[in-house]
Amino acid sequence: MALQCKNAVRCLVLPLLGLVAATHAVALTDTDVKRLGKKCEAARSEALAPIRAERTRVCIEQQLKSKGHCERYYTTYGNVAPSASGTPTQGYYYNLPECQEWLTAREKLRVSRSR
Repeated sequence: MALQCKNAVRCLVLPLLGLVAATHAVALTDTDVKRLGKKCEAARSEALAPIRAERTRVCIEQQLKSKGHCERYYTTYGNVAPSASGTPTQGYYYNLPECQEWLTAREKLRVSRSR
């Protein structure tokens, strides 16, 4: 049996109020986005660790630079860095699920603030 509504305005307004309240309840905060950013960076560091170690090892074996220089140089390998023109180049492993979640949340927060 279908529910009948005697006042059309109430039938439309009540569900809309519920929707607005639910949307507000799941709103993102700066803290949420920062937490997701840290989770992303931890996943990226884990994925980049073997690559950084290998590059450092090869650099040391080639003896083109000192061991300390090689270790410092490859510590940040894969991060966002400025290109020759000064524009940032994309870092590695931002396609990981943790990073996609962070990027989506960051964009949602940006959009919610622009309204």
